[in-house]
Amino acid sequence: MLDALATVTVFSDHLADSNAVVALIHIFYKAKQGRKEMLSSTSGFQRLSQAALSRSRFLQLAAGALLPLVGLRLSATAAPNPELAQTSGAPGIKDAAPGRMGAILVSRFGPVKIHSYLSPADGFHVNTQMIEGPTAVVIFDGQLLLPYADEVASYVQTLGKPVDRIILSHAHTDHWSGLQVLTERFPDARVFALDGVAGQLRARGQARLDSFRPIYGDRIATKVTIPTETIAEGLQRIDGITYDFRRFVDAESDLQLAALLPEQKVLMAFDLVFSPNEHAFTLVDHFDHWMTILEQLKVLQGYDTITIGHDTPVHRSSIDSTISYVKRAKEIHAASADAKTYSESLKAAFPDLQHAEWVDLSARLLYAAPR
Repeated sequence: MLDALATVTVFSDHLADSNAVVALIHIFYKAKQGRKEMLSSTSGFQRLSQAALSRSRFLQLAAGALLPLVGLRLSATAAPNPELAQTSGAPGIKDAAPGRMGAILVSRFGPVKIHSYLSPADGFHVNTQMIEGPTAVVIFDGQLLLPYADEVASYVQTLGKPVDRIILSHAHTDHWSGLQVLTERFPDARVFALDGVAGQLRARGQARLDSFRPIYGDRIATKVTIPTETIAEGLQRIDGITYDFRRFVDAESDLQLAALLPEQKVLMAFDLVFSPNEHAFTLVDHFDHWMTILEQLKVLQGYDTITIGHDTPVHRSSIDSTISYVKRAKEIHAASADAKTYSESLKAAFPDLQHAEWVDLSARLLYAAPR
C-alpha cells in the first residue's frame, strides 16, 4: 500500500503532507449518509447483498481507518474485525475463531489450500497469504502490526506443518513490519525477496519504523527484518507446488513481486491489482508503465483467481477495472494543476468506490513531485 502513513514519512523519495490526512477527518464527519459494506458469508468468495451502515457505525469505521493517517495513538487492542468486503474470486470458506481480530478465508485447489489472512482497518486490510502444500506452508508478506502477524503465526501453527519459507512481495512497511514476529515464531524459516528489496529496507526501513512508532507504539516492529535470501525469477517447485515468480518495476510500488501458480491457475498479484470495490493508490506518476504491466497480466490465460495485497481475492476482471482506474487517473492527472483538483475529479469519476480518503492522500503525494 503506502509508507507515508505517519505524520511525516518518506515514500518514493517524496514527503507526505500531514495536512492531507487531517483534512480527511472532515470529509467523513460531513457525510450525511452511512457507507455500505459488503457482508461475507460462510460460502466463501461470493458477492452478497449490501447493507447500509448507520451513520454512527460508519463514523466508527472511518475513524478506525483514519487514525493511523493523522498520527493519533490507537488503542492497545483493536476491536474484532467486522465482516469485510469480498469480491468474486476462488470458492472458499471463512475460518472463524472467537476473539480473532483479522479474517481468514480458505480456498482449496486440489491438494493445495490458500489461506488468506486479512487484517482489520488499522492494519490497512493487508493480506498475508499462506500456501499450504502436502508437507509445508509458504507465507507471503508479514502484516504491518505485530498483533496481526501474531494471529497469522498462531493460525499457521494450527495447520500442523512447518513453514518452509517466508516471501516478501515488496518493500512497503505494511507488508514487512510483522516479519519480526514471524521470524521469531518460525526461526528456521528463511526470508526471501526480490533482488533490491533488502537494500531498500536497509536504507529506509528503520526510519519508517521510527515514524510509525508515535502512532502505534509497541504494536509496530522494533527492528527491521531484512530478507536473507534472493528469490529467483522463473519457475520453482516448493513442496511439490509450482511457482512462476515475476519481477515488475514502476507500478504501485517501484519494485514488486508477482507469483503465478500455474497448476492451480492462481495469480498472486499483491499491490499490482486492486479490488473493483475500492480506490487504488496513485502515489507516483507510473500510470503508463503500470497499465503496461496490467496488460501483460491480462493475457495470462485461465488465471481467474487473483490474490491481492489489500482485500479478499478477486476475479481476473479486476485487472480490467484496475486498468480503467489507472487510465482515468492518468487523464485526470494530466488535466489537474493541483492536488485538490485531481482528488475531487478522481472521486467524482468513481463515486461508488470505497476509501475515497485514499484519493486525497494519494493526491498530496502525487503532487509533491515536480511536474
